[in-house]
Amino acid sequence: MKKQLALIAVCALTTTLWRCGSSDDKPEVKTLTTEETTPSEFNINFTFYPPSDLDSNATPQQLIEFAWEEFFALNWKSSYSKDHLRDHPDTTWNFGSDTLPFPDTLVWETYAHRSELRPYSNNMQVFDAPPHYSYGVPLSAYPGSNASFSLFDVLDENNEIGSCDMYAHTDVYNKQYEVLYQAKVNRDEYNYIYSHYPKKAALDSARLYTQRMIAKNNYYYPGVTNSCNCPENYKGVSLPCGNKKAGRIGAMEVKTAWRELTPKDDATKFLTRTVVYFQKQNNKVYYNNKTYALIGLHIIHKTTNYEDFVFATWEHVGVEKDAMGYQLLSDVTGQDSGTLVKSFSRLHPVTPLADSSTSYVHRKLRNMNPNSIWLNYRLIGVQATPTNDTTSFNFFLANYVVESDPTLNDFHGSGIGHPHDGLPNTLYRGAKLTMGGCQGCHGVAQITLGTDFSFLLDTVGKPIYSPDLRGDQINKLQRLIRATRKK
Repeated sequence: MKKQLALIAVCALTTTLWRCGSSDDKPEVKTLTTEETTPSEFNINFTFYPPSDLDSNATPQQLIEFAWEEFFALNWKSSYSKDHLRDHPDTTWNFGSDTLPFPDTLVWETYAHRSELRPYSNNMQVFDAPPHYSYGVPLSAYPGSNASFSLFDVLDENNEIGSCDMYAHTDVYNKQYEVLYQAKVNRDEYNYIYSHYPKKAALDSARLYTQRMIAKNNYYYPGVTNSCNCPENYKGVSLPCGNKKAGRIGAMEVKTAWRELTPKDDATKFLTRTVVYFQKQNNKVYYNNKTYALIGLHIIHKTTNYEDFVFATWEHVGVEKDAMGYQLLSDVTGQDSGTLVKSFSRLHPVTPLADSSTSYVHRKLRNMNPNSIWLNYRLIGVQATPTNDTTSFNFFLANYVVESDPTLNDFHGSGIGHPHDGLPNTLYRGAKLTMGGCQGCHGVAQITLGTDFSFLLDTVGKPIYSPDLRGDQINKLQRLIRATRKK
C-alpha cells in the first residue's frame, strides 16, 4: 500500500503526457505482423520501481516497453544520501522535477558490486552496508592521490570476459583510452545468495548440484520445467523470479561500460562519474579515482514468465562514430594478440522497432527535461524467450561496446571456446536450445556452470583475487573456455 501511495504521488508530479500505474496492468498491445510495422506511440511508464513481470506471450513491442520501464526505474535518483538504503529510489524525485542532466546517484549504482557479492574474504555483509570491496591482492591508494575506495562505481574489468580489449577514438589516440567495465546485482539476487549460500563452498556445492540435475535432463528439480517453481528446500541455484503478487522484483544484474573522455568529446553528452580504477606500479596494485563516462548498459532480469531472464541493452548514441576499436586477447596467454581492429561495423543492425521506441522516449524526455542526459542513449534490443530460430526478433542481440568481437557479437554456440558451433546452450522448459546473443552466452552459464544464467556466481576466477590490469591479467578467457567446454 505504501508503494502504491508513493507511486500515485509521483505520478501527480509527473507530466500528464505519461500514463501512471504499474506496468503489469498495461492494456494488451496489438501484435506486430512485420518488422516494418514500427509504431510512433508506446505505452511506457516512468515509475520508480521496475516492473516485476510481463505477459507470457509478450510481443516485441511489449518487451521493449518492459525494458524501457526497467531502464527508467534503475536510472531513477537513489535515496541513499537520505536513508542509506541501497537499491531504493527517492520517491520525491522524478524525471521532470529538476533541470539537471542526471541525479548525483542512480538506483542501479547502489546495487552490490561483484566483489561484494563474491568477496575474497568469504564474508558477505548485509546488502545495505556501505560500499565495501574485497580482493585477495593487497590494495592501497595511489601514492599522493588521496583516492577514495568507497565510491559506488568500481571499474575492475578491463576486457570483454577475456575475449578482447576495447578502446575509444583509436583513429587519433590508438590504445590510450581503454574501456572499463563493472557488474552489479540487485537486492533480490544478493539476498538470495546471502541467505542461502553466503560462503564460497556452499555456493559451489549448490552450483554443482544444479549442473548435475541439468545434465540428467531433470532441469533444476525433478518434474519442474520452470526454475521459478523449484521448492523452498531446493539444494541448487535458482535465483528469485519477479512476481507481482509476492511483491518481488526478481533477480537483476547490471553490466556497464565506461571510458575516459578525450578532447574530442563533448562531456555534456555523457553520464559521468568519479570512479575507482586500478593500476600497477613496481609490482603493487593501486586504486585511484578519475572521471569516466558511461557508454553501455546491460540489464538482465529474471521473472516468473521469463525464467531464462529478459535481456536488454543500451548504448551511448555516439559509439559507432567514436572510432571504437578492439584487440583480441590470446586464449593461451591472456595478452593482446593480432592487430587493433578499428571502426568496425555492427554485425547485426538495431531493429526499426527499437529505434522507434528510442525516438518516442526521447520526445517525451525532451518535454519533461530538455537537459536530460538520457537523450544521448538508445535502446539496442531485448531478448526474452529462447529459440532455435535465428530469424527471430533480436536473436543475435549484442552491445557494440560490451560484445564487440566476432566471438561475442555473433554468439550462437555451446561454449566460449565454441561460440559458433550451433549446438545447444540454453535449457528452456525441458528443451535444450541454441539461442544467440546475450541470452545464448549466459545460457552457457546455466547449462555448463549451474549458475542460473549468471557469470557472477561461477568459480572461474571467483572470488576475485585481483582487478583486471592491462598487460597483467590472469588468463580469464582460457579459464572460461575450460569451464564451459562441451561435456
